[in-house]
Amino acid sequence: MIICNLDESQKLIVIAAFNDGMRSESLENQPAPWMYYGLKILESGEELSSNIIEDINRSGGTDHPDPWFR
Repeated sequence: MIICNLDESQKLIVIAAFNDGMRSESLENQPAPWMYYGLKILESGEELSSNIIEDINRSGGTDHPDPWFR
């Protein structure tokens, strides 16, 4: 059994989605930042690492709408 941390798991999910044809412009509203930016990185031909995912996760932000913003 292979056990990996959250960042590594998210990286593998993004890579699998990319390999299956998912692209950043085809995501629905309010995608998770790690998915959106991970796809953008792969689309630009760069390598996606779990360290990059960790940086995205640490950058804050939200993957849901702000109820106070109209």
